[in-house]
Amino acid sequence: MRPLVLSRFLLSLLAPVALAACGSTAASTGTSATADTAASGDAATADADAAAADVATADVTQVPQPTAPAAYTGTCPDFTKGGTVTMVSGGFNRSMRVSLPPDMTSPDTALLFMWHGLGDTAANFSAAFGAAGIAKNNNAVVITPEVCSASGCSQVFGWSFLDAAGGADAPLFEDVLSCVSQQITIDPRRVYSTGFSAGALWTTWLLINRSDFLGSVAIFSGGIDPSQVAYVTPKWPIPVIGFYGSQTGDQFQGIVFFHDLMQTLIADLRADKIFTVDCDDELNAHTVPTGGVEAGVEFMFNHKYGDKSSYETTGVLPANFPSYCKIAP
Repeated sequence: MRPLVLSRFLLSLLAPVALAACGSTAASTGTSATADTAASGDAATADADAAAADVATADVTQVPQPTAPAAYTGTCPDFTKGGTVTMVSGGFNRSMRVSLPPDMTSPDTALLFMWHGLGDTAANFSAAFGAAGIAKNNNAVVITPEVCSASGCSQVFGWSFLDAAGGADAPLFEDVLSCVSQQITIDPRRVYSTGFSAGALWTTWLLINRSDFLGSVAIFSGGIDPSQVAYVTPKWPIPVIGFYGSQTGDQFQGIVFFHDLMQTLIADLRADKIFTVDCDDELNAHTVPTGGVEAGVEFMFNHKYGDKSSYETTGVLPANFPSYCKIAP
């Protein structure tokens, strides 16, 4: 029985006793009526307040938020000076190049990870991809890590994409994200990853295993080899753009055929209804195609975690994108 009904029931039982004791029918009846009226008014007010709160809550759009990285357990190095930064992650000394934006206090500041290819260096890859310009033009912190070469940390292909747990590179990604976010005002919905060749294979690993941290990725000759790396549905359907060349040309020493790996990945993503842009430039070479970096960077920075791609909504890519880029069916 509801409290209001119960109180009325008790009053009906006690009323005769009160009348007999006081001998005043008028006074008792008036008091009871006043109490009932007040209770009814309180109940009505409470109901109205609850209804208003429900409506207000329903009107607020709930924006999905990415997963926050675990707090770094050591002392974070200073990322605010840029240049070469070294930190301990996973028990290993890790080095990276850091390019900074003009305004590190803007709430829209983005964070981009760039992963170099096998045999390359962070300094060379950072320069080749134009990290300084990307940071300046997009108000982004750009981190270009160096592959781990220490004993017990190094991998056959540089990055740990063949390790289901991500080896030493998965904690590096999260440790850097944690430390940079403590020191610079990063929009957590604007965290991105890109890479070429082995670095693209590592970005593919992040796509399928850490999509809940990322707003979007751009992959340059990466992909999935089911015999080596099992595809799993990303936790969050972040938009993807992938670049690759011909079946015979885009390969590594007759061992890794990136054309096939990329097409496998794109097919898997589309089976999961994840918005994907397919950039098959058909070049007979293992290289980053003309216009690829610019389109890849623009694509990533035009997306935020939790937002549906505007390209998907309109079904049209920007006019400045290379003609070989198509929205995957």
